[in-house]
Amino acid sequence: MKWETFAPQFRGDVAAFAARRGLTPWEVWYAPYDEAVYAFVLARLGAEDVVLDIGAGDFRLALAAAGKVRKVYAVEVHPSLVADFLSRQGSRLPANLQVICGNALDFPMPPDVTAGVLLVRHSRRFATFFARLRAGGAERLFTSARWHMGVEVVNLQAPRVRFEAAPPGWYACACGAVGFKEPPSWRGSFSETVHEVSDCPQCRLSKEHEA
Repeated sequence: MKWETFAPQFRGDVAAFAARRGLTPWEVWYAPYDEAVYAFVLARLGAEDVVLDIGAGDFRLALAAAGKVRKVYAVEVHPSLVADFLSRQGSRLPANLQVICGNALDFPMPPDVTAGVLLVRHSRRFATFFARLRAGGAERLFTSARWHMGVEVVNLQAPRVRFEAAPPGWYACACGAVGFKEPPSWRGSFSETVHEVSDCPQCRLSKEHEA
């Protein structure tokens, strides 16, 4: 596959670039979101928030967020995107916007982050970033990586119920899996609420493969 066809902003061999960083080509493919998505996130950020933007892309969201929050760490793996943004901004780069060129998996979690942003539909690292942000004390995660559509706000510190104890209905797991838990019978009822769970069937399957 010619990845440059899907990611024309990448210069050179995208697959080789991704492989050197332990990623898949899909994970380094930047696709911009529309303004409504960014507006959704920005409306839910406050003046005291410290944001970690994972896969900042063209830095539109990071730059807008810097205008209303205390600090933004914007991490982007592809040097050409970082270079293009810094070239455009020049000396107008906000003092509270820290631009990091690198793989977010290798970037140490800052201790002051309150909100993470993972607007990467093809990310396979939801569980990793969820765990790191939660352990670091962050409160929320704005992401499209779990449902692969729209943007959800994940309460990172909320307690999770084990899958077996969750009522029938839609569920979303800390591992990144989502699905529907069927009622015990076809006559059974179910909740329309999406339940945050842990130790879902996908979790157990992953553990079996690792064993």
